[in-house]
Amino acid sequence: MSDNAHTRSAEEVSALSRGISRVMQARLIPQTAPRLDGYEIAAGTTTEDAGLGGSVWDWIDLGEGRVALLTFDVHQDGFPAAFHVGTARAVLRTLVPEVLQVDRMLARANDALSASAVEGLDQFVEVGLMLADSEGITWASAGRVPGGIIRRDGSFEEFAAHGPPLGMMGGFKYTMQRFPMAVGDTAFALSRGSQGLALGAADLVAQLHGKPAGEVVGTLHRAIRKAQGEERTETSVLYARKH
Repeated sequence: MSDNAHTRSAEEVSALSRGISRVMQARLIPQTAPRLDGYEIAAGTTTEDAGLGGSVWDWIDLGEGRVALLTFDVHQDGFPAAFHVGTARAVLRTLVPEVLQVDRMLARANDALSASAVEGLDQFVEVGLMLADSEGITWASAGRVPGGIIRRDGSFEEFAAHGPPLGMMGGFKYTMQRFPMAVGDTAFALSRGSQGLALGAADLVAQLHGKPAGEVVGTLHRAIRKAQGEERTETSVLYARKH
């Protein structure tokens, strides 16, 4: 068999993998955003016709006036990316009844994915986890997930990275940040992007203060796709404004 035949076969397998992943991705993305007293919440995921199917947003009702908003993102090609997203999502949801601290949730999920990793399928899952309650926002991330808090006065407090992507390094102890929220303060996160993109998104969100949450997320998505140009990637956005 010629080298070209091998190349075409690899390309066909990659295209099939991506197609399967996009179908799975569409089933994983929630149809509605959660409701939480004291907040206006919206979120969304852009999809691409030739995308990996590797980005999804999600939410979990933790009870007692608490909601967890999440972004999941797999960068690598190969095995259907949405499979890894779905696995990480399922593990985190399973942990909810017994683990309430977001840093411990990520640590337990990371240990589970690391233990079940298959050699040669190194598709690690970046996760951003934003927990909203009546007092504020708790943030933790596995991987570099850009975002932060935009205060009513326009100041910006950037989210930090708290550890490696899930499945990369078993036994890692994640950390978290706590941000008190006042009326008019906004929290947002992107599933991926440079620091420059995050700062630009923060500026745009600040300019859209007072607009409906869904409109803000839609505007952010359009701006991100424009900034990406021909190199578009799937991006999930989380948004929560205190009122």
